[in-house]
Amino acid sequence: MSHTELTLDELRQTIAKQLNIEASEIQDDDNLFMLGLDSVSLMTLVGQWRERSINVEFQDLVEEPTLADWQHRLKLSPA
Repeated sequence: MSHTELTLDELRQTIAKQLNIEASEIQDDDNLFMLGLDSVSLMTLVGQWRERSINVEFQDLVEEPTLADWQHRLKLSPA
């Protein structure tokens, strides 16, 4: 799979599932750690994305834990 197949909406859905919350509860500029994401959950997400051939590093995502920043770092399409 190409990394372009992961959209911002899919990113939001995946994180919401990991946090056991509704995707609509996650705003683009919310700090995901404040919403309940922890390092173990983030490592799980990184592993899932690597399986989809998305080149991502744990440290890159920890620095700015928002959807907006992750979209930029993962080079996702906005749709």
